[in-house]
Amino acid sequence: MHSRIRAWAQLVRVPNTLTACADVLAGFSIASGSWFAIDGIAASLLLASLLLMCSASVCFYWAGMVLNDVHDIEADRIQRRNGPLVDGRIEIQTAAIAGWMLLISGILLAAISSTLLHDISTTSTRNQSKWLVVGIGFLLAMVIAAYDSRLKATVFGPLLMGMCRGLNLLLGISLGWNLVWPSDTDWMVIAVAVLGHVGFVIGITLAARREGLNHQSNTRLAIAWGVSFLGIVAISLCPLWVRDRPLSLDPWSYYPIAIGLLMAPWLRRAVLSVRDPGVGTLIPAIKQAILSILFLDAAIALQFAGSIPGMIVCGLAIPTLVLARVFRMT
Repeated sequence: MHSRIRAWAQLVRVPNTLTACADVLAGFSIASGSWFAIDGIAASLLLASLLLMCSASVCFYWAGMVLNDVHDIEADRIQRRNGPLVDGRIEIQTAAIAGWMLLISGILLAAISSTLLHDISTTSTRNQSKWLVVGIGFLLAMVIAAYDSRLKATVFGPLLMGMCRGLNLLLGISLGWNLVWPSDTDWMVIAVAVLGHVGFVIGITLAARREGLNHQSNTRLAIAWGVSFLGIVAISLCPLWVRDRPLSLDPWSYYPIAIGLLMAPWLRRAVLSVRDPGVGTLIPAIKQAILSILFLDAAIALQFAGSIPGMIVCGLAIPTLVLARVFRMT
């Protein structure tokens, strides 16, 4: 039983799981602000709703990982890449069924999460915002399925992967819309933040496309990491469009400085992978980029919801690092 659990943990890339939760929490912070603006029973419902939406996001992420390996099984066998599908610890058909069941579970959990928050919402458009959550969940499931198909190897592959991360952020945003939409919505902030996440992950995907090769193209890596850098810039600029909402950090100085400090370890590894292109430098840069998603989301939660939410999201890095010592991240 222990080996079976370990095989599934490897298949779903369990160390990366909490980056999906971080997106939801960051998105909710952008849309609704403080997590603690509601008291009493409503506060309990809010917490339950957030936990359910994080669970939905985990289901979507795990589904993407499982279906990705199912789609890549022949290529992984040719490249002799280690994995629970390649070595037969998990059957292909079983993994495929699990992947589709996880996609369905993600949609259902998102709907339940929105329903809970809908019960404490006082906005006049709460019914519309409720169904918007379900729509975004369904769209995310479709994009995941599209990526884990023949489209993955085309020019659309990186864009689809970036859209998965952007839609995951939108899950949290749409949940927050149950409380505030549309009267207190800063549309430009949301658009820039989502585009920033999309761009950052497009860059990671471009860099990781040939991660198994001993010799990498430094031009391709420079372009890939450049796209990721533009995504970071967008995230650092998104608070500039905030209207009449409290922010924790000055959007012109302290917030972009905080983003820069948090992303410095990834930037260093990215530069090293371009200067000395190879598996030995690229894999650490990719792993650091994935981990950095947590820090980007933590900065967003800090800026829009306060220090405690920011610390909670940042704290997700601890179990992520512990799990990364046992299971692979890529």
